[in-house]
Amino acid sequence: MSLLRIISVALLLWGGDTLRAPAAARRMRAPVRMSLVGSTYRVNLDFGRETGTWMPPRWAVNAGRTEFTLDLTFEDAGLASCSTPRPLRGLALATGAKFPIEQASWRVDTDKGGSTLRCLLTHGGLSVSDCVLESGDLYLSIPFFPPSTVSKKEGLLSIIAYRFGIRKERRLVGVFFAEGPLEDTK
Repeated sequence: MSLLRIISVALLLWGGDTLRAPAAARRMRAPVRMSLVGSTYRVNLDFGRETGTWMPPRWAVNAGRTEFTLDLTFEDAGLASCSTPRPLRGLALATGAKFPIEQASWRVDTDKGGSTLRCLLTHGGLSVSDCVLESGDLYLSIPFFPPSTVSKKEGLLSIIAYRFGIRKERRLVGVFFAEGPLEDTK
């Protein structure tokens, strides 16, 4: 029997594949995910140079900090909706800069060290002086305390970029703060 055949049989007997967690782990994560559904948080995005970033040396030097705020509502199935981002202060406010969000999603990752709330914002790009992001994905990560508490400390904003055209790496582009859950205003 070939090695591939043995691995396939073992996976079949195990009841899953390497891409999915065992059924018990999936059941344990569901309550965490459901605890945020329906809640809305005000997210203040603060773009600018961060210590240890691999962004180009001249990125976001002249613009200072570029800040936007948006309201993020967590929905079922890992989807999220968000308000149109509004500039808070600095050049973004002075120039009326836009940061269009096209799509948002979220998940909670849990391991022995704790839980992390991860959000993905697909955006149309940002250009404020030398603080420029091409359209693409913006990743947000912040500590999360089940069942429904998001850390009051800062979270990280990052993008995925390629160095030398082939090496995929995560680059810090700023920090963010989450305030909430906000009260329903309807």
